[in-house]
Amino acid sequence: MATTTRFLTMTMGIPTDRARKYMKLLRRLVKQEHLYTEEKLIEMKKQLRDLEKELAVLESKVSKGFK
Repeated sequence: MATTTRFLTMTMGIPTDRARKYMKLLRRLVKQEHLYTEEKLIEMKKQLRDLEKELAVLESKVSKGFK
């Protein structure tokens, strides 16, 4: 979990592309829930939610109001 926290704080200085790839990977891993224990699944889902929140904050700061 410490590596994820470090990763989330690193996303502030890096392009969101890397964070999106990491989010995509986490989603694929969570879909294969039969491979993981219940505790590990809960941790991965928490990391995914945190990453989604971080990306939303980053995109809101970068956004110029047009979509």
